[in-house]
Amino acid sequence: MGGDMANLQNMMGGMGGMGGGMGGMGGMGGMEGMMGGMGGMGGGPPQDMGEIDGGSGDTKWKWEMKDDEIIVRITLAKPATKKDLAVKFGANSLKVDVFGETIIDGKLAGTVHGDESTWCLVEKGTELQILLSATTSNRWSSLLEGSD
Repeated sequence: MGGDMANLQNMMGGMGGMGGGMGGMGGMGGMEGMMGGMGGMGGGPPQDMGEIDGGSGDTKWKWEMKDDEIIVRITLAKPATKKDLAVKFGANSLKVDVFGETIIDGKLAGTVHGDESTWCLVEKGTELQILLSATTSNRWSSLLEGSD
């Protein structure tokens, strides 16, 4: 078994390119370093501001910004499918409807690449995650203009 592992490690090290000989050794199975982009390894994310609460009423949401990526997480009261959602990105706006109820609708505090932004349902449809691609990595003070 040891010889097979050594062969696998040699093969993985050769695939890394910029990672050098130890590139595949940092995470579980060598995949962790590939998943997180530039913030996945190292001495911690120095610019990570953590999640910030947003929204009001029954449906709360949280958002955080890492480099030029903004992640919005909305916990849903009941499981949803893509048919239950309407998510619209604009360069300066975001609108999210869930089960016909508007959760987020406003002018963003910065500018995003709408064609590089996306969303997905996770946790068996009970959480909507929206990934916005900001045009710069400058920190936003809030997700929506005029809110905290």
